[in-house]
Amino acid sequence: MIGIIFGPPGSGKGTQAAKIETEFQLAHLSTGEILRAEVARGTETGKEVGRIMAAGDLIPDDIIVSIVRQRLPESEAGPGVLLDGFPRTLQQAQALDEMLAEEGHRVDFVIALDVPEDVLVERILQRAAVQGRADDTRGAIAERMHEYHKLTEAVLDHYRKKGVRVEVVDGQGDVDDVFERIRRAIGISSR
Repeated sequence: MIGIIFGPPGSGKGTQAAKIETEFQLAHLSTGEILRAEVARGTETGKEVGRIMAAGDLIPDDIIVSIVRQRLPESEAGPGVLLDGFPRTLQQAQALDEMLAEEGHRVDFVIALDVPEDVLVERILQRAAVQGRADDTRGAIAERMHEYHKLTEAVLDHYRKKGVRVEVVDGQGDVDDVFERIRRAIGISSR
């Protein structure tokens, strides 16, 4: 089973993905975590990614597709994968579809978390203060929101047109309440 959890920065993708991973035994492949690890290790890719993230821009498709291409086979060893933070552009979605088709797979479902922008900004600023994430500045947040609306909503349309179940879920409220809405939306049973 291949799923995608989708939503703007601060929508709770990582939190909900961890719950889905535990509950449904899907490997959680978070491109954000992978990219931050590259930055922390100081690799050449990490240095380039760090500059891009600090500006609030999206990582170029070729870099992110290459990273996912390396990591996806490891993640497919179990019953399925939940992608978090990828794909963010139509080109990334098309590259993912090609990668999966080579293995005889396809995206089974997309969960799109819906949260008002003012709530997102407050969540991100609070997260930045708690976790010390330097890439979560007000300017970077504004740029990421702009990029999200400009580029990544097309990914939802792409999957709808391909007949993939795309479920928009209210991402506000208690974490467990949001998770229960996700569970009902995708209709998969646990364990």
